[in-house]
Formats: sequence, structure tokens, C-alpha cells
Amino acid sequence: MGRLILVRHGRTVLNSLDNSERLRGWLDVPLDERGLQEAEETAQRVAQYPVQEIYCSDLCRARQTAAAIARATRLPITPTVELRPWNVGRLAGRRVCEILDVLRDLELDLNCPAPDGESFVQFYDRYSRKLRELLKITTRSSKYIVAVTHVRNILVTPSILQGGDRTSIPVHGGAKTGALVWVQKSGGKWRTRIDGETCPTVQVAKTRCLPVPAA
Repeated sequence: MGRLILVRHGRTVLNSLDNSERLRGWLDVPLDERGLQEAEETAQRVAQYPVQEIYCSDLCRARQTAAAIARATRLPITPTVELRPWNVGRLAGRRVCEILDVLRDLELDLNCPAPDGESFVQFYDRYSRKLRELLKITTRSSKYIVAVTHVRNILVTPSILQGGDRTSIPVHGGAKTGALVWVQKSGGKWRTRIDGETCPTVQVAKTRCLPVPAA
């Protein structure tokens, strides 16, 4: 059985760790200079393994990251909308600190869509379908399947692997830009680890789901 490698795309100008952090959502922002370098470094790590297929979100930042991997592995890429992050509609591009009240309202009703966007449940179900499809491909393969996606998708992955508890998604953290997240089956269960960190069990923070920025 092969392994699935989830890759978080490289950094963009909207990624930050302070009050200037902005929701990205479906804004088609490209990688910045540092992000392009992260993509190349990520590609070199991925190229050490026998990769069979490369999938990616069809947004620019993910496609640029996937393109670096494609050059390093000499494989084509398959872009798909299903690997996009949460569509937060008109909230995209806004500073997180300025719209906390709106985000809290969305937290109270996971079926409520973001303005001109989708609800968290719609995002969760869309990505779940694609992740399960990728896991089936991985099960049939003896090589590695790569999927370049976004931090929010990576944050919900443990919940999907555990059976779909939408109310127990981590609020903060997640893989850094350019990171590799390994998904493989062990002891009959799908497990994850990030860049060499061993995760013997998939653990999810027991807290309500706060719609934090989807990169």
C-alpha cells in the first residue's frame, strides 16, 4: 500500500502570524518570493520518493507549488476545485482581527454560508469526498500520491479520518507553509504525521469549530 502526502502550498503575501493576517479563501493570490523558495525546497523533499500522481487545488498558490513538484518528479499535475479551501466569499482579503464578530456568528451555525461563499459544512463535505477518493487511490498504489492543498484542509483531515466529527476541529496551528503531511494506514487505521513528527494516534482538539483563515 502506498502513502498519501498532503502538501501545504508555499507562503503568500497574505500569510502572516500577526494582526496583518488576512483571510485567503478563494482569492487567487500567488506565492511570494519566500513561498516560491519554499515550493522548490518542498519539491526536492518530495522527489526523494517514488511518486505516482500529483493532485492540487486549482488556485494559483497551490498550482505553483505543485508545478515545482512536477518539475522535480517529471510528472503531470491534476488540478481540482475539490482541494480548494473554505470559500469565505466576501470575507476573503479582510483582516481577521477586524471580522471576529462575523466569524463567531458563523461558528454558531456551521450550516450558515459565508457572505457569497459556502458554509463550513459544505467545505468539509466537499473536501471529505476528495480526500476519500485519494485514499482509495493510495490503497491501490505501491507508490506515493501527492495532493497540494491549504492549511484549513489539512486541519480537518484528522477529523475526516476519525469519522467526521465537524465540531472537533483544531482552532489554531496546523502545518507550516511548504510542509509535508503524511497520511498512511497503520494497524488498520489512517494516521497522520507532519514532516517526521510521529503521531501514533490522530488527536483532535475538543473545541467548537472556529472558522479561522483558510489558506
